[in-house]
Amino acid sequence: MTRFDGQPATEGLPLGAHPLFSSDDLDETRDCVARVYCDHRLETIGSGRLAARHNRLAGRSLSINVMTYGAKTLIAPGELERFYLFQVPIRGSASVANGPNRHEIGGGFGGVLNPDAQTCMIWSEDCVQVLVQIEKTALLAAARAEFGLPSGQALHFDGANDMRDGEGRAFMSVLDFVMREAEQGSNLIGGDTLLARQLERTLMIGVLQTQTHNLDPVMGGAAGPVPRVLRRAEEFMRENLHNPIMIEDIAQSAGTSVRTLQSMCRARYGRAPMTVLRDLRLDQAWEDLSNPEPDTSVTTVAMALGFFHLGRFSEHYRRKFGCTPIETLRAAKRP
Repeated sequence: MTRFDGQPATEGLPLGAHPLFSSDDLDETRDCVARVYCDHRLETIGSGRLAARHNRLAGRSLSINVMTYGAKTLIAPGELERFYLFQVPIRGSASVANGPNRHEIGGGFGGVLNPDAQTCMIWSEDCVQVLVQIEKTALLAAARAEFGLPSGQALHFDGANDMRDGEGRAFMSVLDFVMREAEQGSNLIGGDTLLARQLERTLMIGVLQTQTHNLDPVMGGAAGPVPRVLRRAEEFMRENLHNPIMIEDIAQSAGTSVRTLQSMCRARYGRAPMTVLRDLRLDQAWEDLSNPEPDTSVTTVAMALGFFHLGRFSEHYRRKFGCTPIETLRAAKRP
């Protein structure tokens, strides 16, 4: 069905069971796209006929989109602001200017648009792209939790990356699987199940692992796979986010001493083990506040995760996510 090797798709656009709109009118197309992404300038170049189509599979923190404009098209959204956008053409190509980051995508190469940089793109005639739109706060949370991005550190992507081999091919296989299941009527993202949340997380980690960015120098200060001791320690932390645990418990679960665990955490993540635990709990707080039950409150979420000083909790949360817990909760409950 879907080809990620730069060859034409032979059975129409992927995600055909999830159409958002199709239009030959430029103003209508601009309005429809703006509702999903942001306001932007949209112009056709040359004499090609606009034949815009947009299929969309919506999740909680990200969406998978397939788009084409038919004609050679200029798209200038300025700053995306609230989301990152991974894009890879499965037919045709595109020239991308995202702040100082300028590159060509197509032929198996994809890239990411940063939300805080002025963006302008030109899509070739009959270009078809698969795009993964990821909420900025969600991708930053994944970068902090999985790669040790320090609080307050910006996340910037750069250049085009080959998605045809290695981790790129593996990531595209996962993305293709989710899209093919959606064609069969199974939306594997967006639900309240553990599988849905994990698949979205996997797609975000896939973007982080396959794209060039400024995380490389801060991914714990060391290249290569995470040591087994730290993997066991983190697994124990994740299993006990709602339980009162001490550093001695973490070290014992990882099969090492407290001193060794502290040394390895600082070498890999640049943080102490209990700070890593705190950040994992903050990530869980963001998840709980972003997907609230009717009786969810900041106090109940904070207390359940062991944050008994609400002022300190709010300050740590604001530093990590750029907003307060109550702002996250209000935004999630807003119709």
